[in-house]
Amino acid sequence: MGGYSPPRRGELALRKLYRSYDIAVLDENSEYLGVSRTLLMENAGAKVARVVSEVEGSVEGKKVLVVAGPGNNGGDAFVAARHLAGMGARVAVILLSTPERIRTRETRHNWSILERMCMTVERHVAADEREVMELKQLFGSAEVIVDGIFGTGIRGEVREPFKTAIGLINSSQARIYSIDVPSGVDPDTGSYSLAVRPHITVTLHGPKPFTSVPGVHSGRLFVEDIGAPPESELIAGPGDLSYAKSRAGVVGAATIRGSGMPAEGARDALTVLGVKSRIEESNGGLVIELDGLIVTDTPTLTLAGESIFVLPHPSPRPGEALATAQRVGRPVYLLGGQDGLSDGSFEKSNWIEPEIVSPYHRGVVSGLVAYFAAQCGEALYCMGAACYAARAALRDGGALGREAYLERLKTIVG
Repeated sequence: MGGYSPPRRGELALRKLYRSYDIAVLDENSEYLGVSRTLLMENAGAKVARVVSEVEGSVEGKKVLVVAGPGNNGGDAFVAARHLAGMGARVAVILLSTPERIRTRETRHNWSILERMCMTVERHVAADEREVMELKQLFGSAEVIVDGIFGTGIRGEVREPFKTAIGLINSSQARIYSIDVPSGVDPDTGSYSLAVRPHITVTLHGPKPFTSVPGVHSGRLFVEDIGAPPESELIAGPGDLSYAKSRAGVVGAATIRGSGMPAEGARDALTVLGVKSRIEESNGGLVIELDGLIVTDTPTLTLAGESIFVLPHPSPRPGEALATAQRVGRPVYLLGGQDGLSDGSFEKSNWIEPEIVSPYHRGVVSGLVAYFAAQCGEALYCMGAACYAARAALRDGGALGREAYLERLKTIVG
C-alpha cells in the first residue's frame, strides 16, 4: 500500500545534549501538543522510582529518604516518593522549603497528594539550617536517598538550607540517587561549588552537557525518556516564544528597505514590539537591519556579518530548510505551508496554526525574526518564536483584518 511513511526517530534531527533552556522549550511545546507538564512530572518520578527499584533489587522494607526542593525537581521527587511507597519502601520526605513557597502548580499538586498519604509517607518541612539539622537522624539511618533538591535551574552559590542538606546527603552511608542533575551542578557547564555526589544519576529526556564535563561526579548514569513527543523539539511553538521573550531587552531603531505590504508588515510588527523603524522605499526585496543583524527575503543579496534569510516558498518539505541552511551557511526560514526554519543543525516547522499566505503577514514574520534574533544567540528558537507568534495571531478573529491581527499579535508577544 502507498501513503505516508513517517520517519524513524533516528532520521529526525533531534538533539544529542539538552541544555536547561532546551528542556524548558520542549516542556512548554509538549504542553502545546497536549502532553501536560503534570503528566511529564508523573512520568519522570515514576521512571526514577523504577530505576531505584531495579538497582536495589527490591525496595520493600527499605528506608528511603527523599530530599526535595520547592521547584519541579522536587515535584519529580514527590512523585518518586509516592511510587516507592507503593513498592513497599519506608519513605520519608523532607521539603527544603515551606509548602507556601512551592514554585509550580505541578509540584504543589504532588505535594498535596503526599499530604494525604499519612500512613505510608512520613513528611517533614525544613526551611532553614536548624530545621534540617533536627532531621539529621533521617539522613544517618536511610538506606537510599533520592536527591530532588535542584534540577536544571541551579546557578551560583548553594545557600541554606540546601547547603546543609547536601552536606548531610554526602556524609550518609546511603546509596544516593540524583534526579536529572546532581544538585548543585550547573547542568549546562558542569561547574559547581558544592554538589551532591550521587552513586546514580537519573537524567530525564536526554543527556545534559554536564555529563561530558571531566570532574563532575554523577555516578552511574541512566537516561530516561519521560514521554515528551519528539515533535516538541520539531515544532515552532510557545516554548520558542518564551525563550525568545526571556532574552528580550532594549534594541535600537530598525531600518526597513522595501515597499508595499511586506515593508508595512515588518514595520507594524516592530511597532507592536516597541521598536522604532523607518522605511526606505526600495524595489529590491525586503531587507531589515536591526542592531547589526540583517534579515532579508532576497537570496541573491550578498551579506556580511550576522544575517538570516526569510524566503517565500510554496511548501517546504521536511529537511529542506536544514539542507538550505547548511548550503548557504546561514539560518534560513522557508515561509510557506507549514514553514521550515533551520539554523543549519536542527529544523522546526508549525503544522497547527493557520498558514501565512499574504505578503503583509510575511513581512510581519521578517520583523519578528529581526527583533528576536537581534537579542538572543539561538537563531532557531528566535525564528521559532516568530513563526508561532505570527501564525497564532491569525486565530480567534486575527484573520479578520489588520487591526484585529495586530491586537492579537500584541497579546501573544506581550
